[in-house]
Amino acid sequence: FRERILNFNQWSHRNFAGDLINWGGNVNGNASLDNLWSFGGGVGVNGRAVDDRMTRGGPSGLVEPSGSSWQWFNTNDRKPVSFHWNSGFFGRADGSGGFDLNPGIQFRPGSAVSAEVGVAYSVNNDDAQWVTAHQGTDRTHYVFGALRQRTSSMTLRLNYTLTPTLSIQLYGQPFVSAGRYEQYKELIDGRAPYATRFAPIAYPGSGDFKVLSFRTTNVLRWEFTPGSALFVVWQQGREGFRQDGLFRFSRDYGDVFATPSTNTLLVK
Repeated sequence: FRERILNFNQWSHRNFAGDLINWGGNVNGNASLDNLWSFGGGVGVNGRAVDDRMTRGGPSGLVEPSGSSWQWFNTNDRKPVSFHWNSGFFGRADGSGGFDLNPGIQFRPGSAVSAEVGVAYSVNNDDAQWVTAHQGTDRTHYVFGALRQRTSSMTLRLNYTLTPTLSIQLYGQPFVSAGRYEQYKELIDGRAPYATRFAPIAYPGSGDFKVLSFRTTNVLRWEFTPGSALFVVWQQGREGFRQDGLFRFSRDYGDVFATPSTNTLLVK
């Protein structure tokens, strides 16, 4: 080992009303080896606590205990090819849970060129995700739903030094997140046991969503004389939103590039 670290953490938070809004702890560690590989991870728990922002300004309610774990490792990034991995998993006593995976690979074919490709995919199943405060004829109904969310993105980077005074940097990231709601319910008593905390509701709307996004930044740097440099930057952004909660990888990524774009050219 070149280095080994082990951490123990514990926390608790209260609001000014005296409610315990967060308490838990974790154990985590990381290490680096003589071959310049590194790795780490941890496990954590959160106890039952009060969420005073559960209804976005309405009554507060309890949040069930949860647990999580995370892991990562990197190979030697001085090599022509190196690999990176990040992942995490979580679960809650009410049946909610999910995970995220984020692998990446880096290429260094020479001292002047480096490239990186990374992908990310996450699943979030939340049994009681806030939807809206629906104004009924009798009272305000605080509507929740069982959210089934899928999120995916890709990260692409390229750095190329053409000469000691001329270089380019390219970056792009398409992003898609889709969520659909099932089993709409309203909050009845936020401090009651989970089985009686909510009641079914015939919600007339839909909270389903899909977010499409693309970001790219491309920079050319030219040091035309010692101490003076010219930067030319092109940025493009694409944003789209739909009330479609179904995640379809190939179709959604195609739709990203069909959304309206905003282009910016900067010269400095």
